[in-house]
Order: sequence, then structure tokens, then C-alpha cells
Amino acid sequence: MKLTKKLKLICIFFLLISLFIFIFQIFINSVISNPIVNNDKFIIVKKNLTENAFLKYLKNDNIKITKLEWKIAKFFTKEKFVLKQGEFLIKKNTSLINFLENINNNKVFYRKFTLIEGTNSRQLENKLTNSQGLMGTVLHIDEGKFKPDTYLYKWGDTKSSLLKKMEIEQYRFIDSHWKKRVKNNFVKTKFDAIILASIVEKEGKKSEELKNISSVFLNRLKNNMKLQSDATIAYALKKNGKDLNKLDLKSKNLFNTYRYKGLPPTPISYPSTNSILAVLYPNDTDYLYFVSDGKGGHRFSKTFSQHKKNIKLWIKVLKDHDEN
Repeated sequence: MKLTKKLKLICIFFLLISLFIFIFQIFINSVISNPIVNNDKFIIVKKNLTENAFLKYLKNDNIKITKLEWKIAKFFTKEKFVLKQGEFLIKKNTSLINFLENINNNKVFYRKFTLIEGTNSRQLENKLTNSQGLMGTVLHIDEGKFKPDTYLYKWGDTKSSLLKKMEIEQYRFIDSHWKKRVKNNFVKTKFDAIILASIVEKEGKKSEELKNISSVFLNRLKNNMKLQSDATIAYALKKNGKDLNKLDLKSKNLFNTYRYKGLPPTPISYPSTNSILAVLYPNDTDYLYFVSDGKGGHRFSKTFSQHKKNIKLWIKVLKDHDEN
């Protein structure tokens, strides 16, 4: 009778142990596999943030994780867990342990920054200011120095480090073509090439015309003629090229290529690779003039008399457009 009672107690004990293990296993599985967010969510781990402070941060962002759950998840990570600085994306259905593994493996989220072809330093400065996650200040932003492209950066990266990356890419591209370029006496340095390319960028709309536009400016320099580019004056006066008037063309600023010969002192935009290539490998032409054809392209001419005829054709297109 006593033996039977003992057996019952032993059975009950092992049953309770088994039940506890079963419940604990369910709890462990829930910690390991249950999603911690219902929708994609970005979180930021700041420098020197403690784990307790991070858990409070998550709680304030409606991600509720207990200290016990946190410790269990840490125990099951493949390597010793270290809370690392950065911005992380918690995707929908991500479990706590997978989230910790992502932090451990430094799988930070990379943001995109696009420098658009033809924009200038004022526009770049404004974009840097409004880009989330970029830190620090930049006292001066050089014109033309950076390569238009899309760049990746992490939360906490500095503006100056991103600009340095753009500068390296710009000169890496130019360096790859510099020795093979068509040499002339007017584009002697890489900076000269960027200056002229920035003007070509603003004057040209069709990529197939860029080498002809480049040839016009180089021919004018060769013939000791002023460049007479509306784009350089518009840059200095912060105007749209179409809004220039006769007084603007007489303005006394060093970017007025109607008044001063040679290249302006700095680039006027961040030129595309196509515009740079157009300067390094211009078409061999005798063109000295070009004017809009009113259809997005240009008419090129070798003589001023032909240029005046092309201007009349352009005016006619504008009048026909207004009448329609």
C-alpha cells in the first residue's frame, strides 16, 4: 500500500516536471520564433547605449520585450551578444533571436543618397541638411567636385565622410580617362575639365549633342572668343536661364562669360559622366555657335550669319507654339 502511494507521488512529480519542461519549452520557442513586430519598423541603437536603456527605448516604441525574454534570446545567439551602434530594420515576422543575430552581425540598414546630375552646391547643401541620419556640419561645399550617383550611408555617418566618398569617385572616373583624352591647350587640368563639363551639362539636354556642344566651347576658346554661356550667368545670379535679361548679360561677375573670356572661376554644377566624357573626347568640328531648335535639341553653325538664321528659326518655333 505504501509502495503504491510512493509510486503515485513519483509519477505525479515526474508528470509535473514534464509539464514544467513542456510549458518552458513552449515559452522558449515563443521567444525564439514568435515575431516581435507586426509591421516593418526601424530602430536606432545609439552609441554606448546600455541594454536596459535599449529595452526601455523598445518599450516606448511599442516593442515589449521582458528582461527574461532578452536573456533567453541572448543565450541562444550563435556568438556572444554585443549591442552595436546603428540603425536596424526589424522586418515583419522577425523573431527576437533573429533580431539579436542581426545586431550581432552588424546588419545595419543602409540609406540612399542621390546626387542628381546638373545640381549645384546650394542644392547639395540643402539635401544634406534634410537627409536623416547624417551627422556633423560642413563649412564649405565645393562646386563640381563630387560625382553624381547614388551612395549608401549608415545612420551616424558624417556628411563630410559621404562627400569624401563622392569626391573619390569623381576623380577616380576622371583619372581613368585622363591619359587617353584628346589634349588641347584650354583644358589643362582635371579641374578645368570639370568646369567646362559643368557648363556642357547645363547647356545640353540630349546626350548625343554633348560632344558637339563641348566642341563649340573649345573652338571658341581656341579662337580667343568669349564662351557666351547663359548657364554661367544664371548660376551666378541664381536664376533660371530662361529668365535672363539684357542687364544680366552685362553684369560684372566673373561667371559672366559674355563679359569675360576663358573659363569661369569654378564649375557651375555637378556634371554627369557623359558631360565629362564630352569634354575629354569632343567631336572634331568647326562649330562656333549653337542655339535651341525649340524641340529639346540645338542647331549648330560654323558662321555667325548661319547662327542668325538658326535664331530666326528658333523664334519662329516659339511663335508657332504660342499661337497653338
